[in-house]
Order: sequence, then structure tokens, then C-alpha cells
Amino acid sequence: MRILSDRDGRTLPWQWDRGARRWAAGALVATAYTAIYVVGVITSDADTGTKVASVALLTLLAVVYVLLPGGLFGAPIGYRWGCLAVIVLVVLAQLPLMGADAVGLLIFPGVAAAIMLPMRQALAVALTLGAAMIGISWNAAGGPQWELALTEVALSLWMAGFARNIRLNEQLRSAQQELARSAVLAERERIARDLHDILGHSLTAITVKAALARQLAGRAPEKVLAEVNDIENLARSALADVRATASGIRERSLAGELAAARSVLTAAGITPVMPGAVDDVAPAGRELFGYVVKEAVTNVVRHSGAANCTVRLGPDWVEIIDDGTGRPTAERPDSGGSGLCGLQERVSAAGGTLVTGNTVPSGFSVRAELTTIGGRGR
Repeated sequence: MRILSDRDGRTLPWQWDRGARRWAAGALVATAYTAIYVVGVITSDADTGTKVASVALLTLLAVVYVLLPGGLFGAPIGYRWGCLAVIVLVVLAQLPLMGADAVGLLIFPGVAAAIMLPMRQALAVALTLGAAMIGISWNAAGGPQWELALTEVALSLWMAGFARNIRLNEQLRSAQQELARSAVLAERERIARDLHDILGHSLTAITVKAALARQLAGRAPEKVLAEVNDIENLARSALADVRATASGIRERSLAGELAAARSVLTAAGITPVMPGAVDDVAPAGRELFGYVVKEAVTNVVRHSGAANCTVRLGPDWVEIIDDGTGRPTAERPDSGGSGLCGLQERVSAAGGTLVTGNTVPSGFSVRAELTTIGGRGR
């Protein structure tokens, strides 16, 4: 909650957040030290005006010390130095009233500096205040206040180390939160990419087989049941894949994708030319190549207008070539570009390369190659 504003109405960087509340609780305990000075002022031989002024300044010191430093932890360095200057000025204002007895109050700005400033600056302030305490009390009745000066430096150094640990913990917490956000984003991207792969292929296959079943209904009713069974199986498979994707346990079989590709290409009236086996493909590439085959064949069925589609395999590469119309034109912006982009990301993440382009004299090719496993494709 920001509550301070400058003359132009702009909000100042003072926040009453969890850190400020924790500082206030600890500072409130620390300001009990000022009670010693309050009692000393009240029981002194000073006149009433001096007593009132001293108690008022001690109260102001306690209020400023409790409220300001904690709210400026994350503020620009200029605001933190300004807060420190205010605390020092309040303490120095006590010197004409209380004399050298007030030097002990310089412990407060020393500790505030330690919690607000970087380590080197806090150390410089602590040593400066310690020297000032000795200098101010040098000619006092009790002599130089070495004990108070050493106490001020020791407390400031301890508080500076404590503050550094707090900042490191905050940085660690922020890093953990950022990693968590990155993990969530990566998981969302994975699910979106996998759902595109699953539903794009499955719905294309279902659409093709439904159209084929409609055509067969008039001239070959006995074959319709087989197509309807295929549609049901495709729908069930897609549903299972969606559930597995959400749980992150779905695996892609290259052999299974080749069989599915053969079926959907045949149903779409496209002649498939497929490899007879996948034994030559390195095991590390089979799942990825299954994704490549699925996405590429889906695009062939949807957009190519091809009569033939060939899938070729090597130890570390796969290539899908059709003899259709080539790369989709600007008049067809929905022609699967996002699928190829997702496929590019998937292949790159696996340490491979994806090359797509038109073929001569017509058609389109998709080639994925893994550079992290042995063997080179020809």
C-alpha cells in the first residue's frame, strides 16, 4: 500500500508490505532503548522547555525509525539516503539539548543504514558514525565513548550481513518463481503443440473417412461399416491421446504413425509409398520422427492436392515428399503453417533441423534430421 506522494501528486516508492511490517515489529522493540533517554531527560535538571523538546525529538526518532526504513527497502537509493539523513538530523538535533549523552542515539542511523544500503556503503556509514560518536564525546565528562562506538559498528555490521541474507533469499525466491512460471509456460506450449498434432491429424483422418463412407453408402454399403469402425477407433485414439497429453505420458510410435499415415492417405485417394520397416532408424529418433510423419501427412491430406506421397527413412532422418501443388499460397493462410512452426520448435528442441520447401517440378517436401545421433542421411 503506497501512502506518500510528492508535490506533483506522484506516488513515492514507500510500501507498507510484509517486509516493512517485519521491520516495524523489530524496530519497535529496538526503540525501547530510547526509554533510557526519556527517563534521563525527565529526571535531569534541565528546564521544562528543554525536557519537552528532547522528549518530542526522541518520540519523532522512534516514529521515523519504525516507519520509514522498512518501507523503503526496494526504493531507489536516493530515497534510502534521504531517509538516513532524516534519522541522523533528528539525532543531531538532540545534541544541543542533551549534550554528549545523545551520541548513543547514533546507533539508530547505523543500523538503518545497514538494512537499507549496499554492504560497502553501510560499512562506510557505520565507521563514520562510530568516529563521530568518539569525536563528539571526546571532551565529555566521561571521556570518549569507545564502547558505544564499537557497539554501533558491530551492530551495523551484523545487521548488514543479516540484510544481505534477506536480499539473497528474496532473489532466490524470485528466481524460483520465475522458474515456476517458465515451467508452466513450457508445459502450456507443450500441451498446445501436442493438441494441435493430435487433433489436426485425427480430425483430418475422421473427415476423410467420413467423406469416403458417404461416397460408399450409395455403391458399396458393405464397406461403410469398416469406415465407420475406423472413424470410431480414430475418435477413441484421439481422446486417449488428449488425456495422455494432459498427464505428460504420451509416447509416439514411428511404426504406428506410418501405419496410420498409410490408412489416411489411402482413404483420401493419395497413393502412399512407405518404408517396410523402421529398424534402421536410431531409437533416439523414432518418437520425434513419428511426430514429423504425422504432421507432414496431415498437411498433405489437407492442402496438397497430391496423387502420391512418399515417406523415406534413414538412421537419423525422415523425409516426406508429395507431388501436389507445393507451398500454400497467401490465399490460404490457414494451411498448416502453425503446425510446421510447432514442428520446427519440436525438432530444434531435440537437437535437429527441419527443412521444408517446394520440389521440382511440383510438390512439397518436409525433411527432419537429427544431428545428435550417429549416421548421416543421403
